[in-house]
Amino acid sequence: MIKSFLAVMLGGAFGALGRFGLNILFKQSGLALFWATLSANVLGCFVMGWVYQWFSQQAHISENLQLFIMVGVLGALTTWSTFSMETVVMMEQGELFKAFGYTLMTVTACFTAFWIGMKFN
Repeated sequence: MIKSFLAVMLGGAFGALGRFGLNILFKQSGLALFWATLSANVLGCFVMGWVYQWFSQQAHISENLQLFIMVGVLGALTTWSTFSMETVVMMEQGELFKAFGYTLMTVTACFTAFWIGMKFN
């Protein structure tokens, strides 16, 4: 059980660093922060789909490695909670069309990326 907690914790550190790196990259590029969130979610969903499918075909993959990647790295990289906060802020600022477009684009792109990720195996 301790190894499982450590796997998730270490993976989470890597995922959080990846997420933070995307924020810096997009901020330095002059793009709105929500593009970094969208990119993290789509990338994370794609990789999650690919890894999920790949792991399901591999009997020898340890549970701790699965926890490290799927719960730790990808759980920290994808940011649905940030997405929700940003959407609500847009709505509170009267940017309903932007909030609706952001929600539609995020949901569509992430589910599609997950499905395509599964098909890469």
